[in-house]
Amino acid sequence: MDDRLRSIRGKIDGLDRRIAGLLAKRFSLALRITREQLRKQPADHAREKRVLGNAAAAAGDKAFRAAARDVFAEVIRQTKKIQNADTHR
Repeated sequence: MDDRLRSIRGKIDGLDRRIAGLLAKRFSLALRITREQLRKQPADHAREKRVLGNAAAAAGDKAFRAAARDVFAEVIRQTKKIQNADTHR
């Protein structure tokens, strides 16, 4: 394997580990909202829209914005699944 390819993949692997760790922290905070009953309504669509907009803006490059928005839409979906599963325990 080309050393440059190995190096780039190594950097991607490192970023993946950091992203997974950050996602775990995000999910944990969302569970706090559920467990402490801080959420007043099942879904806050305005907040979700802001989160998606923030993700797109943070992506920077115009070519990455739609992908970032899609990834965060899935993060929100998975967060809701975790919260709902915890509520039904």
